[in-house]
Amino acid sequence: MGTESTNSVSQKLQSYNSDLSRRDVDFLTKFPVKFIEGNFANYMWGGYYLYAMKGMLYDKETPVAAESWEVSGHKKFPSRILMPDGRVFTLKDLLKDRQLAKLILGDTVVEHFGQNFPILVKFIDVHKHMSVHLHPSHKIAKALGEDDPGKEEVFIVLDLHEDAESVLYLGLKDKVSRKDFEAAIKREDNILNLLHKIHVAPGEIFRIPSGVLHCWTGGSIAIEIAESSDLTYRMYDFLRQRPMHIKKGLTSIDYKCNQGNALKKQCKGKWETMLTKGLDSIVTHNALRVERIRAGLNGNPVKICNRNAFEVLMGIEGAIEIVSLKENWLVHLHKGSSLLIPACAGDYLVRGIDQLDKNRAIRISMKIPNREDE
Repeated sequence: MGTESTNSVSQKLQSYNSDLSRRDVDFLTKFPVKFIEGNFANYMWGGYYLYAMKGMLYDKETPVAAESWEVSGHKKFPSRILMPDGRVFTLKDLLKDRQLAKLILGDTVVEHFGQNFPILVKFIDVHKHMSVHLHPSHKIAKALGEDDPGKEEVFIVLDLHEDAESVLYLGLKDKVSRKDFEAAIKREDNILNLLHKIHVAPGEIFRIPSGVLHCWTGGSIAIEIAESSDLTYRMYDFLRQRPMHIKKGLTSIDYKCNQGNALKKQCKGKWETMLTKGLDSIVTHNALRVERIRAGLNGNPVKICNRNAFEVLMGIEGAIEIVSLKENWLVHLHKGSSLLIPACAGDYLVRGIDQLDKNRAIRISMKIPNREDE
């Protein structure tokens, strides 16, 4: 948690940005932050589900929404914060000041991961096929001179569109060789035919490692959780005339990974019960910590204590009430909405306010390395 008072930090910020007062700093660091809704990526494979889920108006003239960048410090679609007096700041710009970044993210997060917001979380509506694509590893992204790092992703399937295919193609089929794959690329074949096909269901979790080809077909509504990167190499796009990234993609493919059912088994996640009642977690292979909060009604609260870093909460079912243990703030979180809880906002309690046992949120934070691990 930040060691300096918000008063001293606000004084320093005056020389950095005269628009920020002590009251502004308190607003940004001592209370949960809700961002302006509608931070959509209007890719052609999206639909209108995200508008409906968020209670936003739309009609046939409204651009489709493929992704809602819920909490983002990425330059492409940074999250925007509406201040009480009507000013708007982006999360990316606010974190440029190191002292403010420490209060929002936490000292240890800034120390280990820097001042850029380290994660990117989205709701996605795969109304039509995505491209067949992959994401490079950190090492390969750096070797290729990319500005963004590599990444791996976690997908949590929330729902399916009725009568849609709802399939994840993940990695190569068994016995498809590198030679077979690269020949198909050269012929400009539909390489989807070479990938392993998985029918998905609501509640399922999939880790998508870097270097692994994948494609979500039309029909899935999901959460996507990853490092803050928009680095994607398209290898096949169903003749939609978008830019392709064949050379970089071929460089980035992990041909040594498992294939077929072995890869599916490796990448399919599950919730594991934690010691804290009402909290479950999944295994991740990067610095991300992904948990599920199961909040009953008032008799079954979930207490989150000993906080020293930021957290993102995403509502996925029902509605929850989040209450400061110091009793200085209270917010509600519904399905389809998200918020950022700064490091300095303190410990809190989560209670369900909707159905008896159908109140769920996803909690995302960072794994901070131990000194002895460094």
